[in-house]
Amino acid sequence: MDLSVVIVSYNVSSFLDQTLATLSEAMNGLDVETFVVDNDSYDDSVDMVRRKYPWVKLIESGENIGFARANNLALEQAQGNYLLLLNPDTVLRTDTLTTMVDFLDTHPDAGAAGCKVLNPDGSLQLACRRGFPSPGMALYKMIGLSGLFPKSKTFGAYNLTYLDPDEIAEVDAVSGSFMMLKREALDKAGLLDGDFFMYGEDLDLCYRVKHAGWKIYYVPDTEIIHFKGESAKTVPTLKSVRDFYTAMHIFVEKHYRKGSKKIIPQWMIIAGIYSSMGLVYSYRIFKRLWQPFLDLALLNISLVLGILLRFGLRLESAPEYSNLQWASIFIVYSALYMSTFFFTGMYHRYRNSPDRSLLGIFIGFLFNVFIVNFIKEYNFSRIASFYCWGFNTILVSGWRFLFQLSSAKDSGRARDNAVVVGRLEDAVTVKRALAIDSSISCDIVGCVESSSDAIRGREIEGVHVLGLVDDLEDVIREYSVHTVIIVGSSVPFADILGAGSRFGVLRPEFKLIPELNCPENVKNNELPRLTMIDIKPGTK
Repeated sequence: MDLSVVIVSYNVSSFLDQTLATLSEAMNGLDVETFVVDNDSYDDSVDMVRRKYPWVKLIESGENIGFARANNLALEQAQGNYLLLLNPDTVLRTDTLTTMVDFLDTHPDAGAAGCKVLNPDGSLQLACRRGFPSPGMALYKMIGLSGLFPKSKTFGAYNLTYLDPDEIAEVDAVSGSFMMLKREALDKAGLLDGDFFMYGEDLDLCYRVKHAGWKIYYVPDTEIIHFKGESAKTVPTLKSVRDFYTAMHIFVEKHYRKGSKKIIPQWMIIAGIYSSMGLVYSYRIFKRLWQPFLDLALLNISLVLGILLRFGLRLESAPEYSNLQWASIFIVYSALYMSTFFFTGMYHRYRNSPDRSLLGIFIGFLFNVFIVNFIKEYNFSRIASFYCWGFNTILVSGWRFLFQLSSAKDSGRARDNAVVVGRLEDAVTVKRALAIDSSISCDIVGCVESSSDAIRGREIEGVHVLGLVDDLEDVIREYSVHTVIIVGSSVPFADILGAGSRFGVLRPEFKLIPELNCPENVKNNELPRLTMIDIKPGTK
C-alpha cells in the first residue's frame, strides 16, 4: 500500500463530500486506502460516506473522542508506507498526493511534510509552516511585533513569515490539515497524544518526529484549500476556546517543563496562557451579548422616559408604590420585552433587522398592556406603556436602522448580477433567501447546472438554466456576471477550481455556499440562512 489517508470528521458532511471527491481525483494510480473516522456526527456524514464513497473504510467512534484519538483509531489499522492526516474541509489538486509522495521518496531524511495550504480567498494559511512556540514568540505575537515585522527572523519565527512561501524549506512543524508522514517516522515518534482533544496534536507530533531524528519539510510545489475551522463551528464557541488554550497548557507541561525554568518560570507561562484565554472569553462574550445588553439598557431608558412623561419629573401623580413594587415593574417589563425579542429572532437570524425589531416591540407592548390591565400590583399606567412603545420604537429599532444604513455596501449603486452554479432548485432557494438577506446585494440572473442531462431554458420562479459548467465562461460574459455563487452540496468544487484563470479582465467574485437542503426548502418555504465563503479559484 503506497498511502493511507486518515480523515476525522465531525458534522461537516458537505465539506467531507468535497474532500473525498477531490481526493479520489488526486490518487492518480497510487495504491491508496482511505479511512474516515466519524466522531459521532449528528448530521448525515455517515450515511453520505456509505452512499457515495463505498471504497472508504468508515470507522464510527460512537462518541466525540477528539481529533488525536480518532486519528489513532485509523492509524492503528493503516497499511500504507506513507500516512496522510487530512482535514475533512479541504480541497486537493489532482497532483497533490503524487507530488508529496514523490518528495518523500526522494528525501530520505524527511519524516513528515506538508504542502502549501491556502485560505479560500487564495491567501497563505500561516499555520501550514511553523516554528515551535516559545515564551518569546508568544510575547511578540501578543504585543503585535510579529505583525509589524513579519520579515524579521526574530519576530516572525512562529509563522516563519520571513520565508518565501514558494520555496521548499525545512521547518519545525506543518499543519495537521495536511500532514504526510513516513511510517518509520511515526513508528519512532509514536501515535498522536490523546491528551490533546482538538488543537495542538499536530504540533506535538512534529515535535516528537524531530526529536526522533527526522526532518520536517514545507513543500509548496502543490497546494490545497482549507476551509479552516468548519468542525469547530459545530462546537460551542467557548468550549472551542478552552480546548485551544488547554492544548497550549498541555504542550508547555509536556515539552518545556525543564527548559522554561531557566529563563521564565513555568507558572508564569501557564498564567500567561490562561490570562490570554480570559481575554478571548471576555471578547467572545461581549461580541455575543452586546446587542441584548444595549437593548436592555434602551428598554429601561424608555420606561423611565415613559413614566416621567406620564407622571411628571417629580412623579407627583404616580402610584404610591414601594421600592420593591417599582423594582418588580422594571424587572417584569424588561423580561417580557427581552423574551419577545429572543423568540422573534432578534438575536439570531434577524439581529440587525429594523422590521423584525418593530414586530418584537409590538408583541412585547401587547404583553405589557395585558399585565397592566389585569394584574393589580403591576397596574402603574397604560398610558405610560404606550409612551414606552413609542420610545422603544425610536431607540431599539432606530439603532438597527442606523446600523443597517451605515453598513450598506452598495448604497446608491446598481445591484450586481450573479449566477448560481448548482441545481436549478438551489438557485431558486438562493434567490429567495437573498430577498430577505439585506447584507448580500446581488440579483440572480440564472443557473448553471453541473448535470450533463440538464435542460437549458428550464425555469422555476423566473430562474432559468443558462447552461452547463462548461458554459460558465460564456454565461459570465453574456450576462455581465459579477458574482458566481457555487452551491457545494451539488457541484464538485474541483470542477471550478481552475476556472478563475480563464476569465481575464472579467474576474468575477466567487462565493461558496457549503450546503443547501434542496428542494425541500423550496417546497416548504423554509429558507436557510446563507453562509457564503469568499473563494479564489485558479490560484495556481
